[in-house]
Amino acid sequence: MTPSPPDHKLHILVTRARALQTRHRYYRIAVDSFLSWLHTDFPKVRRLSELRRDPHLLFWIYCLANQHPPLANETRRIYITVLRRLLRDLAWENHSALPDLILPGDFPPRPSHRKDCARTTAPRSPFQDMFDTHIGILATTRRPGTVAGYRHVANRFLSWLRTHFPQLRELSELRRDPHLLGWLRCLCEQHPPLSNQTRRGFLHLLRRLLNDFAAQGHLQPGLILLEDFPPQPKYLPRALPLDQDQSLQQELRRTNDWLSNALLLTRATGIRIGECIDLAKDCLRSIGEEQWALHVPLGKLHTERLVPVDDSVRNIVARILELREQDPPPRHPHSVNFLLPRSSHRWAYQHLRLAILAAAERARCPNRITCHQLRHTYATEMLRLGVSLPALMQLLGHKTIAMTLRYVQVTQQDLQREFHLALQNATQRHFIPKLFTTDSASTHSPGLDGVKRALGAARQLLEIHRRDLTDKKSQRHLQRLENRLVAVAFELDRFGTA
Repeated sequence: MTPSPPDHKLHILVTRARALQTRHRYYRIAVDSFLSWLHTDFPKVRRLSELRRDPHLLFWIYCLANQHPPLANETRRIYITVLRRLLRDLAWENHSALPDLILPGDFPPRPSHRKDCARTTAPRSPFQDMFDTHIGILATTRRPGTVAGYRHVANRFLSWLRTHFPQLRELSELRRDPHLLGWLRCLCEQHPPLSNQTRRGFLHLLRRLLNDFAAQGHLQPGLILLEDFPPQPKYLPRALPLDQDQSLQQELRRTNDWLSNALLLTRATGIRIGECIDLAKDCLRSIGEEQWALHVPLGKLHTERLVPVDDSVRNIVARILELREQDPPPRHPHSVNFLLPRSSHRWAYQHLRLAILAAAERARCPNRITCHQLRHTYATEMLRLGVSLPALMQLLGHKTIAMTLRYVQVTQQDLQREFHLALQNATQRHFIPKLFTTDSASTHSPGLDGVKRALGAARQLLEIHRRDLTDKKSQRHLQRLENRLVAVAFELDRFGTA
């Protein structure tokens, strides 16, 4: 018999809303509104299993619509969306909450944003058609998000030009000063201020458009220079300290559910949390005798790779598959192909984020820990174990070494260890070549060894004499004699081997 699902009190809604309010403040507001109304009109309802669509949810939605002062349709949509998500998550986790307590027909209609035909349209820039045509050409080889960025930057720049320089009629009249420098100054003085990363993105996109027009002969090149870009932020590596890393892994192994095992898999392979969510059920691949690798699908940089794994990672994957069989079947038929149980990518990410926060709190980690820090910790550990930077770049799925260097953390202890290890491996710090002796005892000894030493001494003296000469012809003649001595030494070696 399958165990009956736990019957939680309604207070679990407050706990979930408090965990999610770091990103969306409406979670706590919507839950407080619903529970306050429920305790007033239905005080006997104390548990999730007692909630019903009729009369509880339908009556609450009716009260939202008739509240005084009235709530906007968008606010009511947010309240209903928040409560539906919490109830669906609890039903998915088998917490006695009934699914589909809120249906799509319960949402208020969205406002229709229709343009007033009688309203006069804003004047267009004389360069708008040229920019739109070129962006349309770029759209054939760019992603939709990139094309939307080109259009946004072009519209901002052309709108600013139309406002401050309405006399511009030809693209060839565009100059760095005052047109481009004035727009850069406008970006810096905007309120609220734009971040350096946003301004860098604007400049990159606009520079690409202007460089293409310059290559076609429509304007002068070099309107945006490298010094116009704001400095990039310098990120410090966020690898976990050794004690916190060990405590967190011990806590995740003790919990031993599919969430904790997914986090252990991220820590043991260094994959991104989004790549972990998208892993297929058959992600383990055999690449040789007793050699296995984890197949990481197309991810952030639109590349896939194979990450070498050991037996511990294979055991983690087997444990996730075992726990997957114990969970109820997913609602979406396509989710059966994934390693982790999920109803959506965002649903799985939120649960993993909450799981690592709870595990870090139980492990008494003093700082707030995120899922991506496991990837930084993996990179630092691989570097300390002797993995080279090019190999680490392939393991992490980066395209440049510069990105990999932002992940690793080299401490003073690492530098001391590497320095003393290099001293131990060095048998002789300075190599001094061995010179052939020319004394009679060594050069006139019988046997092949004496002949070889005599040839070596002759070659050495011949080379010293050749370098003292200034005549190029004489130097070439002595070089040919030395080559003959080398051939004689080679034949002696062959004779001695035979």
